Amino acid sequence: MASDAWDAEIGRVAALRGTGVLDTPPEERFDRITRTARRLLDAPIALVSLVDLDRQWFKSCSGLDATETPRSVSFCAHAIEQPELMEVPDALDDPRFADNPMVLGPPHVRFYAGRPLAASSGHLIGTLCVIDERPRRLNAEERELLNDLGAWAELECQAGANGDLVAVASHELRTPLTSVHGSLELLESGRFGSLPPQAGKLVEIAVRNTDRLVRLTNDLMDLTLSRRGTLPLRIGEVGLAAVTEQAFSSVAETARRAGVLLADDGPDVLVRGDSDRLVQVLTNLLANAVKVSTPDTTIEVVREAGPVMARVHVRDEGPGIAQDQLDRIFEPFVRLKATPGGAGLGLAITRGIVAAHGGSVTVSDTSPAGTTFTVELPPAEPRG
Repeated sequence: MASDAWDAEIGRVAALRGTGVLDTPPEERFDRITRTARRLLDAPIALVSLVDLDRQWFKSCSGLDATETPRSVSFCAHAIEQPELMEVPDALDDPRFADNPMVLGPPHVRFYAGRPLAASSGHLIGTLCVIDERPRRLNAEERELLNDLGAWAELECQAGANGDLVAVASHELRTPLTSVHGSLELLESGRFGSLPPQAGKLVEIAVRNTDRLVRLTNDLMDLTLSRRGTLPLRIGEVGLAAVTEQAFSSVAETARRAGVLLADDGPDVLVRGDSDRLVQVLTNLLANAVKVSTPDTTIEVVREAGPVMARVHVRDEGPGIAQDQLDRIFEPFVRLKATPGGAGLGLAITRGIVAAHGGSVTVSDTSPAGTTFTVELPPAEPRG
């Protein structure tokens, strides 16, 4: 795959992950659509299929006992190459699919019709499709029905990414807060004369609190843009060793005061990404790890070139994360018991930034031995 095409594919997968729909449990709002499509179009199978980097994953699956298949056998991967409905009257007569194992074996696909679904950014991320074991063609009314049902599925995919009120509020608050914060810093600096001790203490508190509010509005903007799939990124070739080094520098003093050692291992894996944003991701994970670590323990960052995606593991020796929190850990405003303070946005933003790169972040608890966060990112060049 050429570099430009690879960048475009990363952008598309980032938009998919930005919806927050991929790898979520079944939901009636999607199942209702596939049941309706199956009934109205007299098809034995109807799917809401989302096309990831190397697989197609079924958000809703009516009539087929599966959750995902390799992208290499996906009809939907072809359907998202153009915005119009794609119809395959007889797969055995189509050179793209005649030798497809899904055609020659179960579920014995002969007919396929898929209506592409777009993210809020306009990227095509999957389809609402119907499948039959017999050759056939949709008539004009059936095509209109599938397009209408597809528009419904598309709205449901985009629903989780909407945050206009938060975005507007954050944007409108950020400018005056930044101005107030700057003015208070000038007062604190003594450029306009020294302040009485009591007034100086009050200004110091105000500077600290406005700084926190400015960071909170920035975080809310990042979260909103990442969920929309419109987080601005300066994409280039990035070495993960340099990202690790910069993130270590950001938390070095905090780690030193906590008596925690920082270590890294693995090759300098190259990825396509925004260097500053990836440093932000690793810094967030390391800062959380330092908070839960006890003196004389080690936080380790391990880099590896996976079979499809590059991986970075952040491992600590803290108390671990309770099982009831593991399922909610990346949701906004969820605070971990082990890491008091903050607004509970750090991990949600971390996930959003990684998703904007077309990657993913997961957590595994190995308590009492600690916690491992794993970040997966697209490599600088496609593999395989």
